[in-house]
Amino acid sequence: MECGHGDNMVKALLFTSAFGDGHRQVACALRYAFVKRGVETIEVDCFRSTSPYIAGLLESTYDWLTRHGSHIYGMMYNRTAHFGSKSKLWKFASRVSKSAAIAAIEEHRPDIVLQVFPDHAIASLPQRLHKPYIGVVLTDYSIHGHWFHENVNTYFLPHERFVARAQPFVPRHSELVVTGIPIRPQFYTRTEHLVTQRQHPYIVFATGGRGVFPHITYTVEAACDMLPDYDVYVMCGRSISMYQEIKEIALRIPRVQALPYVEDVDAWFRGAEFAVIKAGGITVSECLATRCPMVLYRPQPGQEADNAAFLEHEGAGKVVRNLKEFKETVTQLRCSQRQRVMSQTCERIARSDAAERVVQHVLRNVGYMN
Repeated sequence: MECGHGDNMVKALLFTSAFGDGHRQVACALRYAFVKRGVETIEVDCFRSTSPYIAGLLESTYDWLTRHGSHIYGMMYNRTAHFGSKSKLWKFASRVSKSAAIAAIEEHRPDIVLQVFPDHAIASLPQRLHKPYIGVVLTDYSIHGHWFHENVNTYFLPHERFVARAQPFVPRHSELVVTGIPIRPQFYTRTEHLVTQRQHPYIVFATGGRGVFPHITYTVEAACDMLPDYDVYVMCGRSISMYQEIKEIALRIPRVQALPYVEDVDAWFRGAEFAVIKAGGITVSECLATRCPMVLYRPQPGQEADNAAFLEHEGAGKVVRNLKEFKETVTQLRCSQRQRVMSQTCERIARSDAAERVVQHVLRNVGYMN
């Protein structure tokens, strides 16, 4: 399949941000799907492009809140979730990113703009600009009003269950399409040799790219107590402090191993008996794609709590809120039948080719794909 109109290459802009790793990973997945079809693709972080100082301050605030003030973040998230597309709060919040977003459209003159971060910077465009096709790709199993504005052609949702929840926020001229959450190609180009082979069965703690996980020492030690025949690997992301903390545990318990930031996440998930995870939208989508059952330990209030609630409702994961529940769940998951059922549920829910679905839909709608 080829893309093109006349002698001009099709061009797409991906608006992303550095608030957590997830949005960038989604942008990376979409970029790969676009580029292999000959679409010139440019990523723009509108916050950093407008003001690196303000963006850095906002990113630091977000990092602190999600590490140390998750109850405050959750309260803010839940109280604003129902705010509609015309909320003055969203208009005010977009003042930081709007000038960069409009400048990027003016400079690159894209055919397509996809937003993978909630922002109202392009809720309206100056008349001098030709309006590109605009899509919004939700990156959590959660519906929040900040994602929605009236200048959007298509909203791409993570699962059929969220169509009815999104409908009240969507203007009549916009469409809702269920595609799943885009994840990197390694998760839908499986070959058997990619499965991590280990001498002993093992579980994985996945703490996200930033290495955020509550009570990591206690939960790792509890897992070792409950699973004496298992190895325990902890993906520490980019957190040097967590990496050192797990290395100290490993001195006492040789079955524990700290992993720095790893690229072959799919291989680790495919080989694991189950994963204990931070319930970010990308991590849970990656577990679904690799049929890896999930233990969702104390999900943070906000979108992570929504992700966890969705997975537990569907039967792909189990939410635990304290060490007692964690030990009970780990004991249950020692049963291969329980693991098998959860793994099958993961396979049923997974949309590992979400990036392909989004890109194919976009290109068909703008007339660049046969």
